[in-house]
Amino acid sequence: MLALTDGVVAIAMTLLVLDIKLPEGLRGAELHRALDKVQSQAGAFLLSAVVIALFWRAHHAALRNAGPIDSYLFWLNVAFLLLVSSIPFPTKVLEDYGDQFLGPGLYGAVIGTAALVLYVMDLHTSRSAGAPWRRVPLPAQAVVFLLSVGIARVSPTAAIYSWAAAVPLSMVAARIAARGR
Repeated sequence: MLALTDGVVAIAMTLLVLDIKLPEGLRGAELHRALDKVQSQAGAFLLSAVVIALFWRAHHAALRNAGPIDSYLFWLNVAFLLLVSSIPFPTKVLEDYGDQFLGPGLYGAVIGTAALVLYVMDLHTSRSAGAPWRRVPLPAQAVVFLLSVGIARVSPTAAIYSWAAAVPLSMVAARIAARGR
């Protein structure tokens, strides 16, 4: 299961970078405009590449204590991989429609749902290993990204900025989980 995840992650990251293109034969102001566009593409690539890398790391951590793979864990993993493999699409939508609800709304929904599925996988493997549920940090990323969908209705820009809250909230959740161990 880990090898399949490694492959899906590698392909998803590769697809992200394939969207970054600079048209040939541009000069002067056209070239500068195209470079500005590439900068926004590179920013969206960087965001999603980091998100995918963090998902990969968390997935490996969640499965490190997994025993035999039951059908529930199998299907959770399939759902997680489907969401991760789809990340290049909401990344492109975010890049093209970041100033409208659709861009950050779709991105927040996909990332939040993937984080939630990963959390359930971690809970399942922990319970199967006999560990208390408190060992698993609460899904701060899922909460932040899913709440950002509602925020995007009011302000797409505020939704994008709200994603930064996932970092300190994840740190707090990890500390709380560490105390539960």
